Amino acid sequence: MIITAIEAGENKKYKIYLNDEPAFELYKSEIKSCNLVKGMELEEELHNRILYEIVGKRAKKRAMHILEKWDKTEQQLRDKLIENRYPTEAVEAAIAYVKSYGYIDDTSYARRYIECKSKSKSRKQLKMELYTKGISNEILCQVLEEMENDEGETIKALILKKSKTPWLLEDNAKKKLQMSLMRKGFAYSEIDRAFSELEER
Repeated sequence: MIITAIEAGENKKYKIYLNDEPAFELYKSEIKSCNLVKGMELEEELHNRILYEIVGKRAKKRAMHILEKWDKTEQQLRDKLIENRYPTEAVEAAIAYVKSYGYIDDTSYARRYIECKSKSKSRKQLKMELYTKGISNEILCQVLEEMENDEGETIKALILKKSKTPWLLEDNAKKKLQMSLMRKGFAYSEIDRAFSELEER
């Protein structure tokens, strides 16, 4: 691998290009300590030391800093580190590091998310939201299966939140509320049953 360019980047770092491809970012002092110059061949041993000991160490610290402030899924943390321009090897090493200490756990994240949101959202909506956060389908199925929440009760609570006397709603208002609940992922049959049960109270 040949260092084809060393360019000034952001936050006092320099972008190192290997074979014309951006590889990693280093501070000026790190470039000096590794004796890196444009045109030199970067030996595998030094390349690995930079990736895992220098940049990798920085990626681990960044990952810890992110998790101190926000609860993240594995994919969200990976995306954030990539956004911060860490190379793939350093990102995966950082992910493995925080996982080894239990700082990220997608199953626990999904359980907490569902526990917090299940009183106002359908299973379908919860599943879609968690999927977009990078939770695997296997974990989603496992955690949703554990749910004790009755969607019928959730629907009733949402109906009553909009109207204390839903049985008195005009047809247009009722239909509008039904459509709103369907957009949240609730099945029409469940919504209709919830209205019927509220009317029987």
